[in-house]
Amino acid sequence: MMAQNNSSTCTIKSQPFGTIDGRQAILWTLTNQAGMQVSIMDFGATITSLCLPNQQQQLIECVLGFNRAEDYASAEYRRNNPHLGAIIGRHAGRIGYAKAPLQQQMLHLSANIQEHHLHGGHSGFDQHWWQPENIEVTEQSAALTLHLFSPDGDEGYPGNLHVWVKYTLTNQNELKVNLRAHCDQNTLLNLTQHSYFNLSASDDHVSKQQLWLDAQKMIVTDHQMMPTGELGQIPFNLDFNHERPIGNNIIDTAYILPEKRADEAIVARLTAPDTGFSLAVSTDLPVMVVYNAEHLPYQRVNQRKSLQPFAAICFEPQGYTDAPNHSAFPNNILKKGDNFERNINYIFAFPDATR
Repeated sequence: MMAQNNSSTCTIKSQPFGTIDGRQAILWTLTNQAGMQVSIMDFGATITSLCLPNQQQQLIECVLGFNRAEDYASAEYRRNNPHLGAIIGRHAGRIGYAKAPLQQQMLHLSANIQEHHLHGGHSGFDQHWWQPENIEVTEQSAALTLHLFSPDGDEGYPGNLHVWVKYTLTNQNELKVNLRAHCDQNTLLNLTQHSYFNLSASDDHVSKQQLWLDAQKMIVTDHQMMPTGELGQIPFNLDFNHERPIGNNIIDTAYILPEKRADEAIVARLTAPDTGFSLAVSTDLPVMVVYNAEHLPYQRVNQRKSLQPFAAICFEPQGYTDAPNHSAFPNNILKKGDNFERNINYIFAFPDATR
């Protein structure tokens, strides 16, 4: 597929994308002047595709995903549910024993990973329909805003919660993810974006891709990947403070980002030697969970990268894992009437075809 955008502005196009549980899914494709494309589905507010042009102006797929909505709802997919490209909520990460104190009450959440709660439960935000609310197109950017209403008691969480995600693709090859929310009761909220990135042109592991992370500490976890409440030094095999290949390391780690940093400071970078593509991440969230897909199931996808263990890497900026159960961690409480707003920016670079 060739990268083409003949417009003098960025563009957004919509099209049917198949059906889930009898409902028509819609796909929006945002394109900038360089030919970079990002496609977003209303089910799960899911990034289904992110393509960068190479020097021959061919589009290279850089995230894992499917070519039709039905595959995101198949029994095979839902049995494992790797949350490909979706917005995660109400609470990203694990909550121990699916219980969480919130002020004077104990929340009993749905347990969907053994006895624990993960990524919002059995039917988290990745399994909900988001409503399109606004489309903005200018010479410099294309933006899509989606809205979700999560009712009181959803997966055990209190309060009627409204959530918005705004995806903005710019001519600087940035994909900006703005997350907003408010609730009519005190509740827990820990949102993130869960795309799996592979910047290579080949259907291969990400082991040869270079990774850099600006982190000095991590959240210590036990044998079930549950936080112990301690912050620890990063062991050598998980330390990417100096850029190096990911290699055969198993990464499923919550890295603590520097507290004092500029709003647009880069905290992670991924580079693929074969394409020359790179991805830098900035965020105002305090933790970066990095996961290189150890448990991703094997699943072939026509004409794009297949799902398989270590086929990609996730960067999931968010709040502290299991924060409600560890008083030393900054809490993830959204108070009644307060406005939540956080940002995740993915900044891409690729070789210029004119050079």
